[in-house]
Amino acid sequence: MMQEKECTDIWRRYQAGKDHHNRTNMYTQAEKCHRFYEGDQWHGLQAGDEELPMLNFIKPICRYKIVMVAMNDTAILFSPMDNDPKKAEICEALTAFAAAQWEKGKLDSKKWAVVKNACITGDHYLYCFDERTPSESVVTDMTPRLKMRLIDKTALYLADEQEPNLEEQEWIIIAERVPVENVRRQAKDNGLPEAEIRRIVSDEADETQLGVTGADEVQTDSGKCTSLLFMRKTDGGVAFCRSTQAVVYQPMQTIRGLDVYPVCGMRWEEKMGSARGVGVVERLIPNQIEVNRTLARRAICVKRYSFPTVVYDQDKLLAPEKLGVVGASIGVKNLNANPVGSFVQYLSPAPISGDAANLQAELVGTSRELEGAGEAATGQVDPTKASGEAIKAARDQSAISLNEQSAAYKQFVEDLAMIWYKLWVAYSVRGLRLADGTLLPHAELEALDVDIKIDISPIDPYSVLSRELSLENALAQQHITFEEYVEALDDNSGVPKDKFRAILDRRRGAAPEQSEMRPNGSKRRGASAGPRQAELGGVASTLPPAGVLPGMELVGSGVPGGLPGAGMPVQGGAGLFPGMGPAMA
Repeated sequence: MMQEKECTDIWRRYQAGKDHHNRTNMYTQAEKCHRFYEGDQWHGLQAGDEELPMLNFIKPICRYKIVMVAMNDTAILFSPMDNDPKKAEICEALTAFAAAQWEKGKLDSKKWAVVKNACITGDHYLYCFDERTPSESVVTDMTPRLKMRLIDKTALYLADEQEPNLEEQEWIIIAERVPVENVRRQAKDNGLPEAEIRRIVSDEADETQLGVTGADEVQTDSGKCTSLLFMRKTDGGVAFCRSTQAVVYQPMQTIRGLDVYPVCGMRWEEKMGSARGVGVVERLIPNQIEVNRTLARRAICVKRYSFPTVVYDQDKLLAPEKLGVVGASIGVKNLNANPVGSFVQYLSPAPISGDAANLQAELVGTSRELEGAGEAATGQVDPTKASGEAIKAARDQSAISLNEQSAAYKQFVEDLAMIWYKLWVAYSVRGLRLADGTLLPHAELEALDVDIKIDISPIDPYSVLSRELSLENALAQQHITFEEYVEALDDNSGVPKDKFRAILDRRRGAAPEQSEMRPNGSKRRGASAGPRQAELGGVASTLPPAGVLPGMELVGSGVPGGLPGAGMPVQGGAGLFPGMGPAMA
């Protein structure tokens, strides 16, 4: 064990955070919640060759809640706080850029992980960075290459565990397990002397990383060590550095102009006086344990007492072991006039009370109902006997209990969007280049006073069906044209939107050629059938080209993503948390 004086100040703060987490039993409880969700509910029990039964009702409850919160299309919309047309144009470009970054960063997948882990353990976090190396300059590469890494609650350490707002924290530490060779390479790149580099050595994995123990790690010559990313706010911006137990291998650097931490999180449910959240699994564990115990007792009773038991006279039977063999011949001694029933008898099974089964069913049913995940809530409805609107209404009614979680998810995305915008401003000192080549000047980005809105659209089958029926009714009543109908369809609709588009495109291309000579020699074009044809969705429709309809602000199925690069100018060095990307798990 290294002496106290040989530890860095960052490591001492990390140790204080570990002590707090151990006092609150965070590590053990988080691991226990994951085991119960995954189905490892008899962990550590020595049962010999016996495989004990288990009825996991926690997982379907959690999956229902996770789906209700996360199964939506999510889009970030930037808009100016005033009516300046120039600012509105920039915000529109940022909205499109953010949607592309959302897709590129695979946020549709990561959002499920955030919501899932928040449901299981109470809270989960996302760390944002740019994957450009420090050698790359924003002068030559002004397009952000964003990366987002999931951070478990046990890997995040806060200065104040009673302050729920991350932006109010004095400092934040993210712990990770990194190969020693990678840390030494970064230390060398940062100009550390060889003597300091040799002090970077491997250490043992402890309980602070969920699912990570010394036995789980691949054993290499140099091994792994715990690396700490330390961040704090200063008057000039966010300062950061990296440290092992004995060496600060990346000196403190300040990102000028950045006034938010590049970390955002989602808490499933508020916990009074705590920066952490409360998940679903923790409060269901006692009921789950009792259900499993009751089920195990019932199984043992059935095996022991629910089948006939044979009793025989061992002095009379020559081969008593054959009593359990079908069709076997069994010899007896001195049968004479004695009936066989006097040698062999069967004891009738003892009746088993139904109280145990009733208790088990009551525990499962009541637990699901109290969590708002009963059969009616989870959508176990025959779709052939109810309309899509009726099923959607029933589902929306059952989701009222998850309004708090839906709001927490929406706030998580808003925080992520604000982090992206702040990083774009801080790092785009020479401008921000969009995917289409447009260059947004730094001064115009910095002058924006943006308002961030989150558009969340349900994408479950019944919601999609409901929107399709509404569009079909509008088309049948001639409130919209066929072209408008096609463009308004969802991308995940069951109606073949792409094929309809292809048909319309072919009609538009063929329209100029569908002309014929009038008797007097003049031409008559097929597209000149008059406004009535356009009203009914014909080839000569005078409507605007395919696109978003006026008043409709749906932005596809994504949210933006994007962070500035590690090559940006900072005080004391270059890079937006350089090296964090490849090392984070």
